[in-house]
Amino acid sequence: MTETPSVSRRRLLAAGGVGLGLAAAGCMAPGSERRATAFLQLSEDAQAELQAENQQLSQELQNGSISRQAASQQISELQTELNDELVESATTEAESLGLTVEDSITPPGGSPLLLVSGSESALLDYMNVDMVAGITSPDQFEELQEQQAQAANQTTTQPTG
Repeated sequence: MTETPSVSRRRLLAAGGVGLGLAAAGCMAPGSERRATAFLQLSEDAQAELQAENQQLSQELQNGSISRQAASQQISELQTELNDELVESATTEAESLGLTVEDSITPPGGSPLLLVSGSESALLDYMNVDMVAGITSPDQFEELQEQQAQAANQTTTQPTG
């Protein structure tokens, strides 16, 4: 005589509820698609280049051969150029690991951030890339993006006097 396993409806619903809860919490099966915010950092060479340029412009400013506004603009342009190169390199590295770069932002005066998606193992591998300072939840990217948009709206809606 074979015994049929008896699973009560209550037990079946409880097991399903736990499974749905874990899936909603982000604890899905390995290999599933995940999203994350990647914080990028300039290489030591790029930081040294920026620092050297800053020192040179400070000397030119003291000598009176350059205005404060021109010096500030040159530093800003170099920072933008280095950040653009960083985003390009980080995007290439992410794609080589099988990740997709969905978006990028660079907060004023800050380092670039990428919104990336892919497998958990690829995200873990991406954390070991030198230019990646850290990885956190995708909510972080969306919050910073929203703050940046609000700041841009405030500067465009302020009356000029």
